[in-house]
Amino acid sequence: MNPSIDRLYLFLLLIPLITIHEFAHAMVATLMGDRTPKEEGRLTFNPLVHMDLFGTLIIPAINIFLLPGGFGFFAWGRPVPTNPSLLKNPRLQSILIALAGPLANIITAFFILLIAKVVIPQDHKLSELFATFVLASIFLAVFHLLPVMPFDGWTIVKNIFRIPDQWEHQMGIFWFIAILIFLNLPPVYHFLEFSAYHLFMLLNLLSGSPLHR
Repeated sequence: MNPSIDRLYLFLLLIPLITIHEFAHAMVATLMGDRTPKEEGRLTFNPLVHMDLFGTLIIPAINIFLLPGGFGFFAWGRPVPTNPSLLKNPRLQSILIALAGPLANIITAFFILLIAKVVIPQDHKLSELFATFVLASIFLAVFHLLPVMPFDGWTIVKNIFRIPDQWEHQMGIFWFIAILIFLNLPPVYHFLEFSAYHLFMLLNLLSGSPLHR
């Protein structure tokens, strides 16, 4: 595939993957009794509602088009608003809501692998496109499980260890800049790449898909 087309494909497919991710947060929160996501219009598959200017468009575009080999999967949507006071068990249910996004991306990857098993012959030219879609979905899930603010992994850690909200506000933009640097360190990226690739191979094995990467 032409490298420019490949990068464009990766950039565009991040949009539905982020939409699925954020919708899952909204759906699970709603099912657990928090009406906030529905009231804020987040219980939808409309990508415009879930997109973040910087996280969905600008930063992924810079990484994918201007910094080849950069962290193209460094992407996120607008956080789904929730109100823990509406939950019966705020700590546990907040963790489940946070897990919903990455899990939705992994389920999406597995579903695409099952489709590929039915419609794509071995070594067909479409297999690379499907494999990129699957790997991007898995990579996005692994990325969001990093225990760093403001991603889902951080929400999980924060609720497990009862870290106060004030701590987040005190760190502010300096913490975010530090995260940008941290995520682009080769050891961190290689760890994410290693984890995503092996999860891809596991799902591929379980689905019996002909895809490979």
